[in-house]
Amino acid sequence: MNLDRFVTSRSPQWSELDELLATARGRTQRLSPRDVIRLGDAYRVAAADLAVARRDYPNAAVTQRLETLVRDAHLLLYAKASRSETLRHYLSTTLWQRIRSLSWLLALSAGIIFFSTALGVLWALTYPASAVAVVPGAHVDAHSTGAFYGISLGSRLGLAQLIFVNNIIVALLVIAGGFTFGVLSVLSLGYNGLLLGVLGTLEWRVGGFSDFLRLVVPHGLLELSCFTLAGAAGLSIARCLIDPGRRTRTDALADAAPRTGAGVIATVIFLVVAGCVEGVITPFDLSLGVALAVGITLCGLFWALVIWRGRPERLVEEPPRQATARDFIVA
Repeated sequence: MNLDRFVTSRSPQWSELDELLATARGRTQRLSPRDVIRLGDAYRVAAADLAVARRDYPNAAVTQRLETLVRDAHLLLYAKASRSETLRHYLSTTLWQRIRSLSWLLALSAGIIFFSTALGVLWALTYPASAVAVVPGAHVDAHSTGAFYGISLGSRLGLAQLIFVNNIIVALLVIAGGFTFGVLSVLSLGYNGLLLGVLGTLEWRVGGFSDFLRLVVPHGLLELSCFTLAGAAGLSIARCLIDPGRRTRTDALADAAPRTGAGVIATVIFLVVAGCVEGVITPFDLSLGVALAVGITLCGLFWALVIWRGRPERLVEEPPRQATARDFIVA
């Protein structure tokens, strides 16, 4: 094949690649899923043509053009995503995709909490005198005297600050517990679940279960969701230490770092929300219906973001292109 025929037959595909690069302007996020597929195909074609041009026409101007085109496409396709990702895209999409990628660890973490809650219920039903020992005395005193209600707004704000700082510390300890091969993470999750089961059952035994729900549900469902996420992040660390596969433990932890970081960020954000609800809204002595509505709405919002925003982005495939006579031209 002579040079003129080579350029004439291949130029349309080079022009297509050039147009896609111009549309992207250095960021693949500006391309549609279909255009990303076209970009990959056009890049492979141009790279193959560059190899032919270097062999047959090393001094031709078209070879220089192809080298520039292939270089620009390579830089676009293989650039690190973190260099161009915006904070808005990370918080609205990437964060939740990384959390959703912890799927089975989220289920395991939730299972530990639910199992320990069931044990707490069984313990309080069978041996209430010994079960009450796990309940913090300060909580019992405050609840039994009704001192939680009627406090001023300023006191509520101070209480909210103490609550979410304490919850964040506990959640971070659950995550850090992964470095103990998950032992501390599992124990922390188990204690929280056990405490919940014992408290609820003891309140039910004395006829205060409705008050217990009004106190706990508005913030508690969201807090349990955050602790579930923290537990999944901690178990992810433990998994890297226990079974790194063919990688070193350091490499495995580095690979898990984006997912763990996403867990930390989301846990902190939503624990702050839960702490504000517990310190500011709950003391207004909500009715049971309103308390349930607030708690279910906040918890539902959290998991809706995990499920909806955490969906992996799907590429839309083009229908197969009909072969043309040009495809059968042999160089």
